[in-house]
Amino acid sequence: MTPRWLVLMAALAVLASAADEARGATAATTADRIAEEPAPVDSADADLPDRFRMIHDEVSEPAEAEPGVWRRAPFGEDLLTDADAWRVGSGVSRVEPLLDYNRVDQLRIGVRYQAQAPDTDFPRLGARLEYPFGRERTLYGIQLEQPLPPRGVLAVGASIVRRTDHSELHQVDDLENTLALLFGRQDYRDYFEREGFGAYLAARIPGISTASVHLRNDRYRSLATRFGTQSWFHRNRDLRSNPPVAEGESRSFRLRLERLAHHTRRTRAGLYHWAELERSGAGLGGDFDYARFLADVRSVLRLSPATTLALRLVTGSALAGDLPPQREFTAGGVDGLRAHAFSQFRGNQVALAQAEYTIGLWRLRTRGLEGGLHAIAFVDAGRAWHHADHVWNPLDQRLAVDGGFGLGTSEDNLRLYLAKNLRDPDSDVVISARLRRPF
Repeated sequence: MTPRWLVLMAALAVLASAADEARGATAATTADRIAEEPAPVDSADADLPDRFRMIHDEVSEPAEAEPGVWRRAPFGEDLLTDADAWRVGSGVSRVEPLLDYNRVDQLRIGVRYQAQAPDTDFPRLGARLEYPFGRERTLYGIQLEQPLPPRGVLAVGASIVRRTDHSELHQVDDLENTLALLFGRQDYRDYFEREGFGAYLAARIPGISTASVHLRNDRYRSLATRFGTQSWFHRNRDLRSNPPVAEGESRSFRLRLERLAHHTRRTRAGLYHWAELERSGAGLGGDFDYARFLADVRSVLRLSPATTLALRLVTGSALAGDLPPQREFTAGGVDGLRAHAFSQFRGNQVALAQAEYTIGLWRLRTRGLEGGLHAIAFVDAGRAWHHADHVWNPLDQRLAVDGGFGLGTSEDNLRLYLAKNLRDPDSDVVISARLRRPF
């Protein structure tokens, strides 16, 4: 079977899986909405402070444990689902197929397995096994976490991985990136191989965050673009070269904070974050010596039953030493500064602010619920830059500013954006499509 047919079969499988998932999610949500009795109109809803209040779910309360979407900033190994998100209707174990198509691995297939019972003292296990046909190298990941009494407030864990990795600021997932490469011959990530192991201690702070400390040992290797990677359309478009990384071993200490938000049929809002302070080298040894901080804070404000305002703020800074290329910050592309080229800005400092205003174009029957299409207006502002003295000084930078409009389905399964560089009146309009909310 030729590589072309392998790619064709893989892509069809991805499309079929995405369509089934979208139909299932839409049907379930619609059924919930039709079955739900309309809430009585409260005169207090007309008050300005109530209409602009921030709605968020306290994930520590059992009353909020109902089906819905758990929003999280997409960072980390993605081996174990958060215990709160798992608790609602997930059973004891889960097996999921994995599929990706990119310009360094070409077709990559695998399987992911998880087993956990969050309200018990049983250990939580997550594992994945993948094989990239372009590189012919087995990839894997295993994470084991043991809750400690009382009721899993504390937990210890360990993980070991070998994976095709990319910058955490490249936040287009496998499905979206696969379709972009097949249909548009665009790959929205740069890659390297990371192989390593680590241990951690985590403490859950109900309603605030989950704090954890990590010790890690990781080895980085460069990966080359496979220019023979095929696409269905735009076949004459050149693939970007995958940039090399600084190869070597990193031994690091990390302090991390993370919180999820619960989106149910009763609320369309949440507050969630991810922040990490990393110190590599120093007394730990290894080939790199630097300190680095990165934080991503997101929120959704419900302004009315049919309108929302989504916000994202990213800050990052090298606090000491020289960052290797794989740990530098980037800005630009479909996941931030949507009218600029992929990773157009790069450096040891980053600042990015994004806002999206969404309004339902009509309602489902007369129940005050959203349906049909959403109209979107958005603005992105920020950049990445280099500062020799490790100073985070965004006010001294000429920040890029993009803005535009879009349309999205009611369940956010498909979004189309038209973005323009607002600092350049002569710039072209950049069109992009997403299969989910960008943040």
